[in-house]
Amino acid sequence: MRGTTLRRNRGNWLLPLVTFLLLALVTLATWHWQLRLETHAEELANNQESAAITAEIRDRLNLHGQFLRSLQAFATAAPMQDLATWRRFAKAMETEGSLTGMFAFAYAPVVHGDAAESFQKSSKIPVDRSRLRIFPKTDSRLVLPLVFIAPESPALQAVIGFDLLSEPTRREAINRAILTGKIAMTAPIELQPDKGKKRPGFQMVQAIFHDRTLTSRLDTNKRAFAGVVLTAYRFDEFMSSFKLPLGSRFVLQIFDESLAGDSAEASVPTLIYNSDPSHSIGDAPLLHHEIDFGGRNWILHFYLNSHANKGLDTPALVLYGGLLGSLLLALLVHHLATHRERAERYALSLTRELSEHRDHLQELVHERTASLESALQQARAASQAKSEFLANMSHELRTPMHAILGFVELGNRRAANANDPRITQYFQRIDQSGQRLLTLIDELLDLSKLDAGQMALHPITFDVLALVKQVGAQLESLLIDRKLQLDISNLAASTRLTADEGRITQVICNLLSNAIKFSPEGGCIRIEISEAKLPAGRRVEDSGLQTALAISFIDQGIGIPSDELEHIFEKFVQSSATKNGAGGTGLGLAICRAIVAQHRGTIAAHNNPGPGACFVVTLPLNCWMEKSGQHD
Repeated sequence: MRGTTLRRNRGNWLLPLVTFLLLALVTLATWHWQLRLETHAEELANNQESAAITAEIRDRLNLHGQFLRSLQAFATAAPMQDLATWRRFAKAMETEGSLTGMFAFAYAPVVHGDAAESFQKSSKIPVDRSRLRIFPKTDSRLVLPLVFIAPESPALQAVIGFDLLSEPTRREAINRAILTGKIAMTAPIELQPDKGKKRPGFQMVQAIFHDRTLTSRLDTNKRAFAGVVLTAYRFDEFMSSFKLPLGSRFVLQIFDESLAGDSAEASVPTLIYNSDPSHSIGDAPLLHHEIDFGGRNWILHFYLNSHANKGLDTPALVLYGGLLGSLLLALLVHHLATHRERAERYALSLTRELSEHRDHLQELVHERTASLESALQQARAASQAKSEFLANMSHELRTPMHAILGFVELGNRRAANANDPRITQYFQRIDQSGQRLLTLIDELLDLSKLDAGQMALHPITFDVLALVKQVGAQLESLLIDRKLQLDISNLAASTRLTADEGRITQVICNLLSNAIKFSPEGGCIRIEISEAKLPAGRRVEDSGLQTALAISFIDQGIGIPSDELEHIFEKFVQSSATKNGAGGTGLGLAICRAIVAQHRGTIAAHNNPGPGACFVVTLPLNCWMEKSGQHD
């Protein structure tokens, strides 16, 4: 017995163990795949971000180069010996915006060595400078003293008169600018205001010539050489002006080397910028980019920032989460395997219960089907009885009423021949009451048919505008009696409509009669026809909108209370503001709503901004469903 139990326990653990091993293999494969994806994505992100940083530095250098060329154009076009002109130009340059990172810009004319003393004496500016002093003294035949510099500050004013050709680094860049006629950039230098501070900087130089025809010889170009314009930068300020996302991903180091090969010193790359001085330069860079500009080559080395937040480690999460999930699933399989017998018994019990419910459900379905069939037969019988009642009532009520009205008309003529005013008045009142009762009977029968769905539509295509004018002509006598003016306007491109013309005529006549009844004497009734939109249908498969026509009946009466705008369309209901003995059964608007609804349209009422109310009937252009051939 114990041996059987032991074998059974071993068998129960076999399936969970196999499940765990298979899921662990799948997890390891997924982890390896996710690790490769993340490595590829990180490499792509590193390449894109480093390329964006390199492009931003290159674009900024080109932008400052454009400024230097505009400074050259200004110096070439206007003599740079007038301080007021220079100050106006410097003030017009917005260096704080797109030219951030620039320390200063200046102009230096060429002076031959034998004319240096006379140049110093003739360069007195009568505004705020003493005589110009060229320094340091050299034995060179040419000197390039700084004459104008911006912005004007005490530190920069002290640099005026400095000979740019006195230092080999600046001289090398100036000679390259003279030889090529293009912008030349210096190797790392110390700017004059930063002497002794070991704060590296650089300059961009653009040569100015009397004659723009250049050759490939330096001595020939120097004869037409007139001076230089330059821009000066500190490396730390220049790099801090960029919006570089270095703190999150990279440590950036920039090295400078010469492209021209004019000097042995320039051939050795020199570190000019390091975003993180604590980073070891000896490490191999992750990415390498170069920027060639002005005869210099900037080498950009990108290192991964070890202090950056790497975010969520997705591969590790997949590995640990997958292994944990595999273990839990294996335990679940073991739990299910040990309870298999109980599950089987429970399944058998459920099967028996489901069979019993199935048999009972069939009995319930048969009973409900029989009940529905009985209810359907009763409903059909009631509908048939209602139809027969409506037909009988139509005959039984109309026939005697027409007979009464006929005798009233006969008595009215005889009373008129007898010349008895009182009897004539009696017969007129009987005729009015009979006509009103006949109208009520007609409205009741029409409403009953509409509610029962027995009112069949006979759609034809007709012109709504012509129908409105026709109804207006029929009611012209009522308009004349109340001295009312009828204004009919059409705002629609087409007024053709497919509907039951007789029923639409009944709606128009009812609404226009109400407008005449409740309008003050001497007023105006407007009927406007315009284009509108209605939902395509009430079924699930119907969607979108369909084109419709809106007919608005606008009067100048007393209006309708706002809380009764919907209530007035109910049966036997009249507005509290119009219960003034003007007549009416309270069925006209209910019949109008039923007719419009049968045409798949809408009818609504609202008050005008001024006096009066407005009833709007919106009807689809075609109430007949062409697909089924039946009315919806």
